[in-house]
Amino acid sequence: MSKRDMASEKDETKKAAEAAAAASAPVEPAAADAAQAAEIARLEGEAKALKERLLEALADRDNQAKRFGRERQVVRDEITARMAREMIEVLDNLDLVLQSIPEAERATPIAHGVELTRVVFLEKLRAFGVEPIEPLMKPFSPFHHEAVFEEERADVAPGTVVGEITRGYRMGQQLVRAAKVRVAKAKAAPTAKESAAGDATPPPKS
Repeated sequence: MSKRDMASEKDETKKAAEAAAAASAPVEPAAADAAQAAEIARLEGEAKALKERLLEALADRDNQAKRFGRERQVVRDEITARMAREMIEVLDNLDLVLQSIPEAERATPIAHGVELTRVVFLEKLRAFGVEPIEPLMKPFSPFHHEAVFEEERADVAPGTVVGEITRGYRMGQQLVRAAKVRVAKAKAAPTAKESAAGDATPPPKS
């Protein structure tokens, strides 16, 4: 081996020894603290992100449960309303039967049985939260009433319900069936011809 090769080998050995010494040398406290602080900050960021994702997942689950609850209630209400409409048709028929019975026969067992059956149907409807609408002498409401006729009346305000043709029913705020009613309207003003005829009427003889 030449002197040059030996010198090169010594240099490489020296560099390797210096690198090993540098690697095994203790880390400066400031550098260690900085590395530890950076690691803590990273872990805290990850923990915060995980917590936010967890809270979002919990909120989504809560909103979904509330939405499903509302949808179930809507379905239940619709099923109840549909059932109530079927029962109301039976009530209508019972009312027609009672109206067709002469007054003199209202005390007969048949009439009494029909009346009791009608009462049972009403009680069953009330158990499901379905109540009849009482429209008479109340202002007309397009949300609960269906105007079938208008009737000139001077004794009540225009727009007052003065007659019930078909009874309506509601379930809480939900309309099951609108009541068909007669509504009062103001009397029409006399025409010019009618006014002239009234003026031409001779006064009564004394």
